[in-house]
Amino acid sequence: MGDPLSEETYIGPMARYDLRDELDNQVQETLKQGARLVLGGHKIDGVGNYYAPTILADVTPEMTAFTQEIFGPVAAITVARDAKHALALANDSEFGLSATVWTGNESVANELAEQLETGAVFINGNGASDPRVAIGGVKKSGYGRELSSFGVHEFCNIQTVWKNRR
Repeated sequence: MGDPLSEETYIGPMARYDLRDELDNQVQETLKQGARLVLGGHKIDGVGNYYAPTILADVTPEMTAFTQEIFGPVAAITVARDAKHALALANDSEFGLSATVWTGNESVANELAEQLETGAVFINGNGASDPRVAIGGVKKSGYGRELSSFGVHEFCNIQTVWKNRR
């Protein structure tokens, strides 16, 4: 963690103190609900809105880290019985910004990606941003897209003029 302008920094500060405090509340609630803390789980004192990289294990579908969007350096681990169960867990969410599929089997990855109810699916990698590719969520994670030609159209006010010729 450190200065976001430094090439040696992998985790920078969060945008605002209130966002860091909200993240900490979500983590602490999840721990009270029975999740197991593997790493982190606390604010970093000092200048900046830093939060320790955190891993929560044994997270179940009724816990805060499962039911709410977590925006910060927190991984919430829920164990699925198999790929079908993992898909059901993922699609049971009220949110749908993005998902990741990790597998060495490309056909399985493609099949799961098609069935995930999210705005983006990243296979064997974390989220990425590229101005050529549209990004945005579904469900309670948003409407519309940003970036690419799709995103440009989100900022256009189109006017239709219909002239009736008799």
